[in-house]
Amino acid sequence: MSTEENMDPAERIVVNNLFEFWNFVGHQSNTLLTSPDFKAILVKGTDWPKRIFDLGMEQHPDTSVFEKLANHIQAGDLPNMLTLTETLAKRYEKPLSAAGFTPRVKQLGMMIDLSTTSFNEESVAAVHFEEVRDQEMAHLFAFIAAQSFNYKVGPEMIGALINKEDKVRLFIAYHENQPAACGLIFYDEQGHAGLHMIGTLPESRGKGLAKKITLHLLQECINDGKKLCVLHASQAGEYVYVKLGFLAVKDVITYHITLTP
Repeated sequence: MSTEENMDPAERIVVNNLFEFWNFVGHQSNTLLTSPDFKAILVKGTDWPKRIFDLGMEQHPDTSVFEKLANHIQAGDLPNMLTLTETLAKRYEKPLSAAGFTPRVKQLGMMIDLSTTSFNEESVAAVHFEEVRDQEMAHLFAFIAAQSFNYKVGPEMIGALINKEDKVRLFIAYHENQPAACGLIFYDEQGHAGLHMIGTLPESRGKGLAKKITLHLLQECINDGKKLCVLHASQAGEYVYVKLGFLAVKDVITYHITLTP
C-alpha cells in the first residue's frame, strides 16, 4: 500500500476497535472531547487513556490540523499524546514532524479469525480468573494495570466500565490465590472483539500468565459468539500472540511533543 492509499480493511478493523474503545471509555467517564477534526480524552490524575485519536476520522485531515493540535497541547488544552494508525502516520510524516510531533510508542495491530481457531485453555490449578463486577475489584484491576504498564491508571476510569458486559468485560487472573494479571475485552459496533490492557504484575512474570489470560479472554470471546478478535501488541508481547495464531496487520503509533516551559 502506498502512503496515498486508504487503509486496507484489516487495518481499519484493528484501529476502529481501539478508537471505539477509547470513545466508549470517554463517554462512560464523561471525559470525551470531540471536534470535527479529532477526538480526545483529557483526564487528571491518570495517564490512561489520555489521548488524541480518530484524527479526521482516519481519512484525509487537512495538514493544518497538526499545527493546531500542537498549539493546544502546548497550552495544556489537549493531552500530549496523539495516536495514529500506520497508514495515516506515513501519509502525514512531514507535517507531523514540522509541527513538532515525534514517535513515542509503537504497537503492532494483530488479528485472529476465531471461527477457524480452537483453543485448549490450559487448566492450571494454581491459576483462576474472576470477572470484575464491583468497585473494589475495579480498583484492584487499575492497580494491576498501573504496575504492569508503569503508568497511572485511574480506578474511576476502570469503575466506569464495569457491569456493561454487552460492550466490555474485565478479568483478573489469580496465581496461587493472589492477584497477578489483568485483561479486558471490548466488543465494537461491527461485532468484533478487541483485547486490551493485558498486563502482569512485575513480581508475577515468568509464569506464563500473559498467555493464560489471553487464552481465557479468547475463549470468552468465542463463548460470546464473536468471530474476529484484534489487539495491539508491544514488542515484548508480540511473540506470545503469534504463537496463539494472531497475524500481524499494521502498527499503531503514538506521538508526543516536547513541551516548552
